[in-house]
Amino acid sequence: MAPRHRDRDLSTSPLARAVALVSVSALAVGVIALSVLALQRDRGDVGSDASAAPAPTFSFAPADGGTTASPTATPAAIASPGAAERFLARGSAGTLWRATGGACDAGAPGVEPLVERSDDDGRSWVDVTPRYRQIGQVRALSGFSGTEAEMVADLADCEPELLRTFTQGRFWEPYPELLAAAEYLAAGATPDAAATLQTPAGTEPLPCVSPWSLRVGAQQSALVCDGTAHLRVGDGEWSPLPVAEARAVDVVGRESAVAHLSPACPGGVGISLVDADGAVTALGCVPDVDATGPIALAAFDEDVLVWAGDDLTALSR
Repeated sequence: MAPRHRDRDLSTSPLARAVALVSVSALAVGVIALSVLALQRDRGDVGSDASAAPAPTFSFAPADGGTTASPTATPAAIASPGAAERFLARGSAGTLWRATGGACDAGAPGVEPLVERSDDDGRSWVDVTPRYRQIGQVRALSGFSGTEAEMVADLADCEPELLRTFTQGRFWEPYPELLAAAEYLAAGATPDAAATLQTPAGTEPLPCVSPWSLRVGAQQSALVCDGTAHLRVGDGEWSPLPVAEARAVDVVGRESAVAHLSPACPGGVGISLVDADGAVTALGCVPDVDATGPIALAAFDEDVLVWAGDDLTALSR
């Protein structure tokens, strides 16, 4: 199914929090100030007086108020997709971008990431991976400025850089000062060490050792840990969302989109929305895909794009 879209300015996206560098010194302060705003990948409409409300507290008491049922076996934790992790983004002009994470291993062969662009709603894709930059791993991806994109990626020696393209993916340039304003998953110091959240203020711990699907918005962030979706508002504490067996997340405004295993979607994957109060709404199913495989979401005000299996699907909201 071809995704629906309308023009949207993604200048408030989490990776797109800056404008291109300008050599005129009088504009330098303004450019950096805009960077702080645009690296947040929130594509929802946020009014000028909007403020982030506290994260909801979720209760799992029986709906009928009766005696709590005997505990059942806890489902096995869902493993991280690792190098197969997926990223999906759409620019304001409708250009689609997607990537696989890959795996950077300094001094040894890793797993090469793949970065692609589509100008026809996902019917065909062009490989725009910047191999000449010795790219080793993609950590975040966002569309911005109509037909362009940016990403946080590990380059030579597995050092992260923020790369931007102004040539629809033909060339990518690093912006070190914008990387300093970004938030992204940082690998542990050793292969067995826990990943951390890299922020402008330093590193922060995360709810598990190997999280994935980190998505950072202007008001809230979300990720998946061992099959549980977690949310935090602003720089608050991480709280689990009431959606079991999560595979991928995205955020738009104060809503979270979650791809998850669901009995209502046999042979496929369920997509649900969680609002600011923690209420869950089932959006629909993507049929005939392996729900345990890598999945990426891109949530917008009017639809949610789902990259699962070989296909891109749009679910209208």
